[in-house]
Amino acid sequence: MVNVEKTSLSILKKFSPSELKDYEKRKIVFWYDRDKTAWDQEKQAPGEELEEIIQILEGQAIKFHILDNNYFETKKLLEIEDLESNYLIYCPEKERAHEDNWLFDIQLYSSRFENSRISDIKSEFEIDGHELDDFFTKYEKFFGNQKERVQPLKKLHQRDWREKEFILGMLAVFSKTQALDFKQIVRDTMLKSLDEAENPVWENISKFGMEENFWELAEEDFGFSAKNPTLKKLFLSFLITHIKRYSGISLAGYDQYVDRKENECQIFLKHWMDSSRDSKTFEKYTREMLEENGQDLENNLQAELDKRDVQTYLEAEAVETFDRAVILQILKSLNSPVDSTEEDFKNHLAWIDTRRTKHWFSEYENIYNALEYAVKLFRFAREYYDNPKAADALENTPSLYELFKAYAKTYYQIDYLYRKFYYYYDKEQEKDILKKNLRPQVENLYTNKLLGKLILKWSSLIDSELNGQWKIELADSQKDFYKGHVNKILQKDDRSKVAVIISDALRYEAAVELFETLNKDTWGLPELSYMAGVLPSYTKLGMASLLPHNALEYRGKEIFVDGINSNGLENRKKILQNSCLESLAIRYEDFMKYNRDEARELVKGKRVLYIYHDKIDSVGDKQSSENSVFNAVEETVFEIKKLVKYLSEALNTTNIVVTADHGFLYRRDDMENVDKVETSSFNKTRIIDTTKRFILSDQELAPDNSPENSPENSLNKPENSLNNIHSFDMRHILGKDHPPLFAYVPKTDLRFKLQGGGLNFVHGGASPQEIVIPVLTYTHRRNEKTLEKKGIKYGKVNISVINDRKKITSSKFKVKIFQTEKVTDKLKPRTFRASLWDIDGEQEKMVSDEKTVIVNSEADEPEERQYTVILTLGNGLENKTYYLRLIDEDTNEIKDISRIPFELDLLIGDFDDF
Repeated sequence: MVNVEKTSLSILKKFSPSELKDYEKRKIVFWYDRDKTAWDQEKQAPGEELEEIIQILEGQAIKFHILDNNYFETKKLLEIEDLESNYLIYCPEKERAHEDNWLFDIQLYSSRFENSRISDIKSEFEIDGHELDDFFTKYEKFFGNQKERVQPLKKLHQRDWREKEFILGMLAVFSKTQALDFKQIVRDTMLKSLDEAENPVWENISKFGMEENFWELAEEDFGFSAKNPTLKKLFLSFLITHIKRYSGISLAGYDQYVDRKENECQIFLKHWMDSSRDSKTFEKYTREMLEENGQDLENNLQAELDKRDVQTYLEAEAVETFDRAVILQILKSLNSPVDSTEEDFKNHLAWIDTRRTKHWFSEYENIYNALEYAVKLFRFAREYYDNPKAADALENTPSLYELFKAYAKTYYQIDYLYRKFYYYYDKEQEKDILKKNLRPQVENLYTNKLLGKLILKWSSLIDSELNGQWKIELADSQKDFYKGHVNKILQKDDRSKVAVIISDALRYEAAVELFETLNKDTWGLPELSYMAGVLPSYTKLGMASLLPHNALEYRGKEIFVDGINSNGLENRKKILQNSCLESLAIRYEDFMKYNRDEARELVKGKRVLYIYHDKIDSVGDKQSSENSVFNAVEETVFEIKKLVKYLSEALNTTNIVVTADHGFLYRRDDMENVDKVETSSFNKTRIIDTTKRFILSDQELAPDNSPENSPENSLNKPENSLNNIHSFDMRHILGKDHPPLFAYVPKTDLRFKLQGGGLNFVHGGASPQEIVIPVLTYTHRRNEKTLEKKGIKYGKVNISVINDRKKITSSKFKVKIFQTEKVTDKLKPRTFRASLWDIDGEQEKMVSDEKTVIVNSEADEPEERQYTVILTLGNGLENKTYYLRLIDEDTNEIKDISRIPFELDLLIGDFDDF
């Protein structure tokens, strides 16, 4: 059925004078009525509506001619018999193919009229000709919904589309992809589900009969071919292709899943893995894929990896099996540390560094970090304990002061590395792999070798040098802190101000980490020194010693500073004000509650500000939480950094000093009886104060410090408790007029056998971990000119591309990166992404995969600061100039560090899709 009025008007419009082209004297219009809308099929003649249209045309001097297998007759009519008349040529069939159509040459200079659903579709998309008629007929159902399908397709449509583009566009409508990018269409489709029965996108693909189109495009784009293809098979093929490409492993039974176009598969996977929005779904599917293959895939892969050197699969990242393999190889090596060489340790750290840029690193980050610090701990042992020369240096340290300095310079690292290992070990929820294969070795190494030898030598020097008087000759003393640091700043001029941050139990090794963190701050100039803490090394005496004073005095358990009880914030404030009236003492928690204006008002006119921070000690001193002390240290470093920044930037505090009242000893394993010292020799009624690491008493006992009772020998005689104790006359600290008072501390890292409290976290003794007190001074500078004047480089290290030729002749090409300067205190490492881009035209487009690179070398030699990145090109690129972009990771915007032209010069066969 046709609408006579509407159809006749449309036909007449085709014959209007305005439709005549310059070369035309008349108009010939072809109407291929393939659906026979105007044809009476029973009579095989024009229907009633068509008869009416014919009459209307005759009234306008337009002749009507039926084309019905009379092609020669029609051609003769139009080109010989009648060269003047206007004609409507009507055919009740579909148009023949060009090679079979005798009238094709006439049609080339004629017009067309269509009156069908297909013509409406073509009109909607402004398409002339019949080239796509069969396609539109096949998928006519798709175009039946304007809102859901046609309008979204029109937003993507371009005038030059052919059948392939329409197919891509229709698939994009189903997957709600915003571009004609089959890779993105595949990802958006898979994101819904890998199970076609549960995938709404696939439901539409199937409903409209486009499964074959999808799989043809999958073969064209990825080289994927499978009998009875499914989305799961396609996803599995991406994984298997990646595995083969980056490890060289061909898994038995999975050869059919290796796609022909490896480059395209890798680019597809890499973009999906790196997507902040979609990467979690990728991880979920990957795990499901391994599980659904009955563990065969993972077990086979793991078995293959066990036979190979890590270096052969270090770049592989699509499945987490590779990360587990790297981790297991490092653990295996550390289980036999005596067989590990310096080169092994170096390789392990390099492997971990490489894995930091890979997809699954975040999943195993805590394990990798724990491994890193364990490797460094074993390497430290090899360098400073197993090396005969270094071992002799420790054993033959000439004085307590020399060992005191050596701890601050070198040996503090054993405590730092041990702490960092346990910090990440505790953060790891699934820690069985570390618990069984690494923790015992780390604990044994630290406790029985590193700490044991160091602290044994330390106790031996105390016995041979100090003779009951606690003073390390030549070392600055904690009791002189105010005079040596605070007063020194105040005396510069009347406007000088200083803020002192006292963090309870901030051990020296943690202060080193804080120093390194602050040293990366562009505007600050930190300096780290150290002083010898008072003994016993506990909070009351340490806090009192940090205040300005002439004399310290014990009255019972309380310590008085120049006659004022030093316990409590208000008392400490009075003591400070006795030395400098413009002083203030405040707790960290209270200080941080003030907003900027309130804080400025609070410190206005103050020259001395003491801020008391207590996290490490408050956590460690409780038996229920002592094993969380390393987490407390981490939080402390973060909080003090934040406080220093706030003081310097918001409150314009130029001079800041960070210190502590004491340090601490900590080990993870429970103490044995051999680690505890009996206290039966002490008169309990005369003990003034005590913890597991000290006894303060007015009772004078005389331990036997003869050679046969040296630390090396006396530790084997626990029944002789006095031989396991250092004894000190407190009058050497408090003054000779002070009533007799003695401090007793266990030798090495022993603990007193006392009721209550924890044994793992302790302080109060004379070990370097407890009495090497950090003094970190931070001088704030308001701009970079100060650094420039001093010739100090700051910011991030720079990089450059050092390829000899900027020409690409293979689908995989190397980019050579040079780190132009080494990482220093002020020059930070740089993380960047490298990829090749086509920047011609309106839209920039990445045409390779993208690799993340961390440049962090501290090496002096330029050769050791070079990196090689291998990029993979996508297919279908023309030979022309592309641009290598190095994009800094710290910005969310595309901000190039470098944009370097590379000339592409590929033979067709260089691509992996041929």
